[in-house]
Amino acid sequence: MPAAEGLSAFESFYDRHWKTVYRICMMFFQSEADVEDCTEDVFVKVLTGGMVFKDEVHEKKWLSVAAMNLCKDRLRSKKRRDESNIDDEPEIAQEEKDDNSDVLEAVRALPDKYREVIWLFYYEGYQADEIARMLERPPSTVRNQLRDARALLKEVLEKER
Repeated sequence: MPAAEGLSAFESFYDRHWKTVYRICMMFFQSEADVEDCTEDVFVKVLTGGMVFKDEVHEKKWLSVAAMNLCKDRLRSKKRRDESNIDDEPEIAQEEKDDNSDVLEAVRALPDKYREVIWLFYYEGYQADEIARMLERPPSTVRNQLRDARALLKEVLEKER
């Protein structure tokens, strides 16, 4: 395939999926720069990794899992670097704080195992069985995590009222 056709195919791929990847990265990071960096890195991974997808559904599922894994890795790495200097965390601009809803902030505060299933179920529209396959967890575990996450969210959001 000529380079121009490859670039055009990638641009089309990017246009189809960048919002999904961006939203997933937003779930993990509050900093716009971190969100943009992770989003870009997921697509660089596709561009340089020679990925072959069966269809658009496979593309979206792979990108969703790749974005979550990359974000979790970045957070772990950042946590290790920052453990000795917690006070150096940059302040989030007030307008960024105001743009986020209480629900999104509550979802972001959930432990990873709950945040992932809530995001994939409510924000990306996957069913519990699909999420189980994507995250390589038993379907019953995903359903239990959804139930537990809803209970935690309800508790947090009721306290804020």
